[in-house]
Amino acid sequence: MSNNQNKFVKFVKNNVALLLIAFCAVAIFAVVLAVGLQPDVPPIDEPVVNNPDNTPSDDVTPQPTPVIKTEIVKVYYQCPLVYENEGMGYTDGKDVLFVYNSTLNVWKTHEGVDLIADEGTAVCAMYEGTVLDVTETYGMGGAVTIDHGNGVVATYASLSNVQVVKGQVVDKGEKIALVSTSASYEFVDGDHLHLEVTKDGKHVDPMPYVNGEIYNQKEVKVPNN
Repeated sequence: MSNNQNKFVKFVKNNVALLLIAFCAVAIFAVVLAVGLQPDVPPIDEPVVNNPDNTPSDDVTPQPTPVIKTEIVKVYYQCPLVYENEGMGYTDGKDVLFVYNSTLNVWKTHEGVDLIADEGTAVCAMYEGTVLDVTETYGMGGAVTIDHGNGVVATYASLSNVQVVKGQVVDKGEKIALVSTSASYEFVDGDHLHLEVTKDGKHVDPMPYVNGEIYNQKEVKVPNN
């Protein structure tokens, strides 16, 4: 064995630990270098399901929007109160010219009807509408005038405890006042509702409205099943 070989072997024997450390350092450096050179792979996002309750859902198909159609319906007037009988009736100026007013002791025209009822009986709007006026006079007592639309205006008189105000929108069947004897021109007839109706500015017989014979056609939205 040559002198150089002897020196190399002696060097290796004397520095085994150092050589092992150097080898390990080189190996670690090689591994780190290999990992660092790998291309970046974007993470795979998990699908997001809009389910705030975290409950399983097999059907995620959106529900169809219901189709809305319109149709024409008849909406009838209703009786404004529960009454016992009719007092003074309506004079139309043709078939009936006058009725006897026992309070004033005269035969005279009567542009409305008197519906006899117990004191405190609720008076309701015959139809939806807007309150045009609320008055208190000696002859007619407490009175509420309502525009029911389509040219129809109704005046409810001989009232007490009026519960609506001018400009208020009321529903069909909504309570507006109570029956009383506040109409001094008809005091002898007792507690009653004095009801007048005009159509396009002219007085008409209120009884077809009271009896629910008059209606308006209205367009309403209904689901198309």
